[in-house]
Amino acid sequence: MVFLMPQLLPAAIDRLCEEHRGRTIEELRTRAATSHPAMYYAATGGRRLPGSEVASLRRAVVAAAMENGFPLQSDKPPARKQAARFDVDVARILYRNTGIIPAEALSPRLWAFLSLVVMPDVTAWRFPGFNPRRVTGHDITRHVFGRLWWRAHLVGGQRLDPDDLYDALSVLGEEAFDQVFARRTSIGASAHLVCGILRAWQRFDIPDDEDATERAVFRDFLKRILRLRAFVSLDALGERELDEELGLLIHESLNAATGVSPGHAAGAPVVPPARAPLSIETGTSAGPEGFVAGTVTAAPVGDGGTARPFTAVDLCAGVGGMALGLERAGFEIAAAVEIDADSCDTLRTNRPGWPVVQEGLQQVDVGQTVLPGNVDLVVCGLPRSPYTSAGRQQATSDPRDALEAALRLIQAIRPRILVLENIPDFIGKPKFEEARAKVDAVVEELGYVIDRGTLDAEHFNVPQTRVHGFMVAMSPEDMRGFAWPGPFDGHRPSLGETLLPSMASRGWPQAVEWAARANGPAPLIVGGATGRGGADLGPARSKAIWARVGIYGGSLGDALPGPDFVLDDENGPEKGVLKLTMEQVALLQGLPPEWKVQGKKTSVYRQISQAVPPVVAEQLGHALVRVLTSGG
Repeated sequence: MVFLMPQLLPAAIDRLCEEHRGRTIEELRTRAATSHPAMYYAATGGRRLPGSEVASLRRAVVAAAMENGFPLQSDKPPARKQAARFDVDVARILYRNTGIIPAEALSPRLWAFLSLVVMPDVTAWRFPGFNPRRVTGHDITRHVFGRLWWRAHLVGGQRLDPDDLYDALSVLGEEAFDQVFARRTSIGASAHLVCGILRAWQRFDIPDDEDATERAVFRDFLKRILRLRAFVSLDALGERELDEELGLLIHESLNAATGVSPGHAAGAPVVPPARAPLSIETGTSAGPEGFVAGTVTAAPVGDGGTARPFTAVDLCAGVGGMALGLERAGFEIAAAVEIDADSCDTLRTNRPGWPVVQEGLQQVDVGQTVLPGNVDLVVCGLPRSPYTSAGRQQATSDPRDALEAALRLIQAIRPRILVLENIPDFIGKPKFEEARAKVDAVVEELGYVIDRGTLDAEHFNVPQTRVHGFMVAMSPEDMRGFAWPGPFDGHRPSLGETLLPSMASRGWPQAVEWAARANGPAPLIVGGATGRGGADLGPARSKAIWARVGIYGGSLGDALPGPDFVLDDENGPEKGVLKLTMEQVALLQGLPPEWKVQGKKTSVYRQISQAVPPVVAEQLGHALVRVLTSGG
């Protein structure tokens, strides 16, 4: 039986957060309830969960908490091991007893009802302070209960113990789950790989006396998995082969972090067992869910015989959308070159490990700043100004046009694959034929062939009509293995659907009505060109398109609409129209919420508006990895 859990209206979520903050656990216990005047149910999809079942759920969760130290007299949170046991127990309870389905579990209001109405005392004990990220449900990977349900949903059935469906929940801790399912989603999306990680991590006695050591080992382990995936299809391996590979990676990670490997004395050198060459013949090895693996080819190896990750150099890196997408696809960023100081700060803030080169392309010394050889991919998102309608009077020799400088660097680096990105007009319009001829000349000199194509971000679930033009060049042999990524299947989120949670977050009563009105993709995010004014949504024609969905395009807002806001987009920009916040624009560009963009408002908007959505770069990156792994 599928049950519908009560949900909580946004205005009540904010009010209860404020009312609960600062209260003791004992005071919150007296406020716990199984219903609320502001609760409601989804219209369809199952039977409403009765109050008696909600009360039973509370009793089960409270019992699990009491077994792990709740309530503490001092109102302090549980100790680390107590918290870990509590999380495992409650994940089982929530997934087994509620009948929640994934579609309903996506609603933050359901989880807000549990944390603010049914179990505010347990919430305050597990995560004191009523941090909105822990109680509102808008970030399911952080919610005190929602994150536990999703863990059980994702790893339930990945049995390490045949008698316990949920035993896998106890293998990874809070931060490890977050690293797998929230920060490295390409790993978390593979049940076969996650199950292998659980088996591998369980087998080794990782030192847990120092949290920092365990975190460092696990993070390094995941990075090594991402690098290995660049040249080995881990999903195609059988269980035994996968376990061997992951076991070796843990050995390497532990040695890198501590100099100690499982079964070795402290300080003793670690020599991991040799990695057997992968040779899986077509049709002979069954992978996950009956998948029959084809031939797996290792990546190029260095002098020491160890496979190296595929590397990428990003020229004109900007806010990092292209580099982030390539990283997700398995590339290691060997250098990110960018002239803008704020953009470089953004890159360093979010990825301290990336080598960031703060130079114009004309000033870059290849021998000193980027790898002159052994680079698999060079990408360059050329400045758009000379190729846009607004820049139609600029010659391509304009100092702002970095094309010739980029081509000079590409000739020096001589990567295996070259990718140039710009607006669609650049790859096809007759007016840019001279610029394309310069590219063709370099491609011919390198012995490459070139393919031109466009990718629409909307086809990859970015809620925006945004088409990017690409030139991809490589050897004729490699090009035979290249195919442009195809669009995602299924539902594509609209502008209204994407922004509804934020629009409703402060109790705006018209949020649902507005979202229904904005039922298509967002217009193209433009504006913010260097030297061309402040943070707005572009020229007059762009602002007119935004106005059709009640959004003022003349500037960005600093706050989301509250409960007293009334949408009245007939009366001009001073009253009654919505303004997008910078965070909402970033969301429409597909940038992750944790990506911190540095600089003042105009600079931040410029960086965001000019980004390549990471998912577009990721899908192209996967296509390029397939080329690199196919030999040639």
